[in-house]
Amino acid sequence: MADEMRLETVAAGKVVTCYCCGRASGRWSTPLFEMRVDSYTKLDVAICAPCNALFHGSYRYLGIEKGTIAKPATPGKLGMLVGCGMIVTQRQSILLTNPGWHSRLSAASEPIFQTVQESGKSAMEFVLQYTRELDEDAFPLLYVSDLGRKKTELVENLQLTYHWDELYACTANQTHRINLILLDQIRALSKTDKTACKKLVKLVRGSCLGHIPPNAPEITAFLTSHPEALNIARKLPCDPHEKLHLLSIA
Repeated sequence: MADEMRLETVAAGKVVTCYCCGRASGRWSTPLFEMRVDSYTKLDVAICAPCNALFHGSYRYLGIEKGTIAKPATPGKLGMLVGCGMIVTQRQSILLTNPGWHSRLSAASEPIFQTVQESGKSAMEFVLQYTRELDEDAFPLLYVSDLGRKKTELVENLQLTYHWDELYACTANQTHRINLILLDQIRALSKTDKTACKKLVKLVRGSCLGHIPPNAPEITAFLTSHPEALNIARKLPCDPHEKLHLLSIA
């Protein structure tokens, strides 16, 4: 989208800091930036060219944000796609859309993303399957599970995925690490012993939310009598948020 942006070049010997990602211009992939008015402080701030892609509105590349295809009111912006996901590999860029956004993004005359109409749980399943089928040279990849509206916060939470077995799902609020091997083990337990799996999920969730002490006798008794559940419990991440997220998609 750089051909549509009002980009300036960092002058020789000068250092410019991006208001969005906080990086000094010496660390940018290209010495280009755009001056924008911050919506909160109302001051002019410099946004480096890559971060500016979240702020830039484009009818040609991203369709419309508001209005209709016949009467477009506002150009589409990557950093305003609430509820939409994005997965970018070394070979392909995909936007995961819901029905509302899908029609508006389809108004783009020169789309820069392949759009796939998947949202919610189906979008997560699409990404899990897609990631598993990638060749090694397609990594690293970037997966944003919800582009949202908080552009600076999103940039702060971006994390690359370097191998299929550990996927990072990024949002403006937080980034979740998803252990795909462990996820497969939880789903396998659900098929072989659904009751034990439900009990494990209930106990882990209760412990994470503070309803049950981690060393509660009922947890110890259950895990002692269910070796497969114990094996999974030992591999769960330490972060309670990661545990809950993993269990929510299992």
